[in-house]
Amino acid sequence: MSSDFIAPERLWLLVVVAAMGVGYLMVLRWRRVAEVRFTEVDLIDEIVPERPRWRRHVVAVLILAGLAAMVIAAARPIEQRTEVLSTEGRIMVLFDVSLSMMAEDVEPDRFIAAQSAALEFVDEVDPGVQIGLISFSGNVAVESPLSFDRAETRRSIERLQLGPGTAIGDALTVATRVLTADLSSEQLDDDTAPGVIVVLTDGETTVGMPTAEGAAIAAEVGIPVYSISFGTEAGFIMDPGGSGQRIPVPVRIDEMETVAAETGGIAYSAESPEALSAAYDEIRAELTDSLADTIDVIEERTWRWAMGAFWLITAGWGLSLWWLRGLV
Repeated sequence: MSSDFIAPERLWLLVVVAAMGVGYLMVLRWRRVAEVRFTEVDLIDEIVPERPRWRRHVVAVLILAGLAAMVIAAARPIEQRTEVLSTEGRIMVLFDVSLSMMAEDVEPDRFIAAQSAALEFVDEVDPGVQIGLISFSGNVAVESPLSFDRAETRRSIERLQLGPGTAIGDALTVATRVLTADLSSEQLDDDTAPGVIVVLTDGETTVGMPTAEGAAIAAEVGIPVYSISFGTEAGFIMDPGGSGQRIPVPVRIDEMETVAAETGGIAYSAESPEALSAAYDEIRAELTDSLADTIDVIEERTWRWAMGAFWLITAGWGLSLWWLRGLV
């Protein structure tokens, strides 16, 4: 939400109100000087009537505030906001379950942190959007089909198991196939994307179709790919074969940056659970903008300021009649 004015040039009248305030202060100062200069000090209490000092100031402040509110009302303040009418679309979440996700360079490890962030992402996506889940290591599996059922998607994320290998290219191909399976050729030929793909991975393709080929298949039907490369350069795992050897598994981002650029998506990198959650939040915001039907709503707030001015001046006038009645 943002605020603005239809006629901001009228705000210059606030200078007049400020000048009136300065004039009031000058008159007060002049009056004090005049009282001392032209009156016997000992006779001041007898000659000069007792004035309700602070009450006079309250009345003046109320009237000046009312005049300022009137100027703001004359400038016709407005509030602008964007309202979402409806959100509909489809998101395939691709989750890397390769063994490198065991690395503990992020707490408690890449896999657990990624699960938590994915669950949060699924919960916060608009309920009018279908979500599906695909896991990939050396094999690709559709863990949860496109659905509005968030509970099923959550259960699928919680059941994920790690395995050897990384088949990003194959995963992109399967996700594209799922998103386009129920669409006619006419629907595929229009300008509307069949859906979007969100990929979380810490590496690069080691088996199956090259990543670039999978990206080309998604790009051919207009599916943007948003990627998050998760982990640090210092990541390592212990040899699953039991040799005790440390195997470096540094995060790889080059392939996913290329995928995002080719498909019209955005590539993110995250080296901590907090950064991962932030990346998912940014993706969700991007998808909300692209999947939602919105309208811009502008509401004029002149009446609020005019009403405020009315009550301030009314209060000042009423208090002046009551407090200062003996000085009239």
